[in-house]
Amino acid sequence: MAETLHDLVTARKMIATSADWTASGRRLSLKLPLAIDGLIEEGLFLRGSSLSHIPDREVVLQLEYHGVRIAGETGPLCRAEWNPMRPHNNKGKGPEDLRYKEQMLSHMHSFEDNWDDIAGALTPDNLPIARPIIATLSQFIDFRDYVGLKFGIMNIDLVKTPEWEYVLDLGSE
Repeated sequence: MAETLHDLVTARKMIATSADWTASGRRLSLKLPLAIDGLIEEGLFLRGSSLSHIPDREVVLQLEYHGVRIAGETGPLCRAEWNPMRPHNNKGKGPEDLRYKEQMLSHMHSFEDNWDDIAGALTPDNLPIARPIIATLSQFIDFRDYVGLKFGIMNIDLVKTPEWEYVLDLGSE
């Protein structure tokens, strides 16, 4: 059984139930409970988010904890962003080589980079430190599998490709 937030992140996890992406306005979302050692860990989820009308862009998968059993702040533990629409920079935080550097491509907000050993907590401001993802992630399934590896989710293949709305833009006449 996980005793710390670090244990939650590093444990081998399984998606407990499969679910489809759901549409809400212009977004698609996904929230899946996770199990560790065959037991659903209350408050531990894989959350997904994407724009519904722009395929293969602005996809986020995030490991988060909203429980009370383990001490520490609740919320996002780590996050991966695939083909974001806006750049990210670490606003002067994190490793010197990544401070203020515009990251235009896919990137990972890891637990390790955002954990403050001195404070014994995650860095404030919603996982502000990110690193570029070096792997080639040309399609959603590549991204999904990468996240499964990094987040320790053994059955990540249960996460289906979002059902994007393909909108034909004929321009103005």
